[in-house]
Amino acid sequence: MVPRVAGSNPVCRPIPFYLRIFIKIYLFVVPLFVSGILNAVPSLFPKSKDVKETLNLHYGSDPRQILDVVSSEKCSDSPVIIFTHGGSWRWGQKDYHREIGKQFARKGIVFTTINYRLYPAVRFPAFPQDVALSVKWVRENIAEFGGDRNNIFLMGHSAGAHSISLVGLDSKYLRDLGGDLDWVKGVIPMACPFYFEPSKEFLYRDLFPSKFDLSQSMPMGIEIKEGCPSFFIMHGFFDPIIPHELATDFAKKLRRAGGRARTRIYHSHGHFSLARRTTSWHIWPTPLLTDVVSFIDSESMLSRNN
Repeated sequence: MVPRVAGSNPVCRPIPFYLRIFIKIYLFVVPLFVSGILNAVPSLFPKSKDVKETLNLHYGSDPRQILDVVSSEKCSDSPVIIFTHGGSWRWGQKDYHREIGKQFARKGIVFTTINYRLYPAVRFPAFPQDVALSVKWVRENIAEFGGDRNNIFLMGHSAGAHSISLVGLDSKYLRDLGGDLDWVKGVIPMACPFYFEPSKEFLYRDLFPSKFDLSQSMPMGIEIKEGCPSFFIMHGFFDPIIPHELATDFAKKLRRAGGRARTRIYHSHGHFSLARRTTSWHIWPTPLLTDVVSFIDSESMLSRNN
């Protein structure tokens, strides 16, 4: 038999010097580094105690017509965001987006996120009608949460972006409630389907009217009128559902008609990640929060100067 000496058995083989050094670093230095990072986290991402969430407020009579408000001690006569979720007009909930709302509230912007009626209970144009109704509620109630009723921004993702764009472009939705486009300071569509033909899309054939009217149902077809709010258009370069070129084309249409539009195509995003990758709102490489706050600040300042 071969004797079991050191080195003949992996269990008792000597540990090389360089490996011992690496293990010491791993066991002692890495924990110190991680501890430092964890200690810094509260200052980077403050705890929720400085943020107040008020849930399930009714802006209409239907059970789906409810909204949440996220505010903070920094909110006083502050700009207001009304966020409308996506989901192909069939699915979706307001709740997830409160995590994004907390980041805005800490910047002194009141954030509301809404549910709205969905197919098959309703069909178009119920979706933008609900957005308009939520605007009316915000104007009447948001002062209680530190918001400025005259400084409202509509923000939405995908199907929600489609609805908010229509409300920001076509005055009939707000006019039916006694208002006008001046109720909205700016519109922030994310991954928006500015144009498509419902009859060619299986999910949407029954959702939109059978007679397709571009000038009524698609932002790309709406006639741009004087008084249209500014747009900040956000889109993912790797969006497999809606081509990012559509965002650029819509911005060009707005500018040609005398409207104001900014466009930001994010090369680190697809369709869903714009709204679902919440870390992207406050972490490198492209903090979405910074871009949106910059747009809101500039539009609010422009309004004050006028």
